[in-house]
Amino acid sequence: KIKKIVYPFYRTKKMNLFRFYCSVLICTLQQNACGRIAAFSPQPSPLTKQILHHTHIFSTKSSPFKHFDGLPIREDALTTALYATNKNKEDKFSFKQRIESIKTAVIGLAAGGVASTPFIFLHDVLFPVDSSYTSGFSSWEFDTDMGSLQAALFAIVYRYCVREEDDNEMLNMGVVGAFVVVRTLSRVHVPSYCTAAPLDCGDPLGYFDFNMIQQLVLNGLESAALFAGTAAAMEYAYERNWVSKFPN
Repeated sequence: KIKKIVYPFYRTKKMNLFRFYCSVLICTLQQNACGRIAAFSPQPSPLTKQILHHTHIFSTKSSPFKHFDGLPIREDALTTALYATNKNKEDKFSFKQRIESIKTAVIGLAAGGVASTPFIFLHDVLFPVDSSYTSGFSSWEFDTDMGSLQAALFAIVYRYCVREEDDNEMLNMGVVGAFVVVRTLSRVHVPSYCTAAPLDCGDPLGYFDFNMIQQLVLNGLESAALFAGTAAAMEYAYERNWVSKFPN
């Protein structure tokens, strides 16, 4: 089956780097078809060698350096790369990774609760938007507890999204921003005086009145503190090696 998938790509005269990496990926995923690749033997399996031969990595020469599009590549370096990929694939969902996820949840639980509780107090106790939805200190306690659970789940998702060798700050901000937007919008209550079809709650925007805008601002502050604080705690834990990043 793997021959039918891979070989048609090698019938062209020139093979680009993208197709080469595709072949390596297929061989790594299909270990049963390609043989025990590099993880159990210092030499690639015969089928792997046949596939890579078409990319000019392996040739009939005895030189340890093989060429692909003019780039010298050592066979042992390729073997090491295949072994690393295979090893990461095997270790991704091991018992060790489950322990790391538990540690991540604990960090998120503590960090999220500590970071968000002042803002929740501001919202529920000092500036309650509607007394029918909040009851002072009881709401503060409940919202802090639920926020801590949300932060624990967020920390696990954050670890799965921001993995090893991911240094893109926009990715970190995107994960945090997505959770902030979802939590903020889900906590807005529509006042009883609003009319439906189309929704009209009054000034200043019709769809959003001053009461709903206040809810958006306060809930947005809560959510930003909750998830940004959890993300900062996760990065700190990474630096201190308290928890490891999820492998690619």
